[in-house]
Amino acid sequence: MKKIECIIRQEKLKEVVDSLREAGLGGATISEVKGFGSQSTRPDNFLLLPKTKIELYVADEQVEDLITAIINCCKEETLGSGKIAVLPMEDCVRVRTEERGEKAII
Repeated sequence: MKKIECIIRQEKLKEVVDSLREAGLGGATISEVKGFGSQSTRPDNFLLLPKTKIELYVADEQVEDLITAIINCCKEETLGSGKIAVLPMEDCVRVRTEERGEKAII
């Protein structure tokens, strides 16, 4: 199991969610966040830009398809197109049913 965290431009959210659903994703957690990258408008100040963070709990075999879906929606030649992080997940528990592991994420 893996946790995928991605930071994307806010205007790409609907397209990304639709693409993830088409790829078979069962659910996601979405948050509005702010951040900055290595580029800044002035050396003495940085600008916190609004972004959207999507968190996914997925089976190992879903990872590459979901990364591809996100990239296909968000890739641009401009700065700030986003980041994707893939993290190992030791366990997941569905509180309502107490299911564990992949049963809890499907």
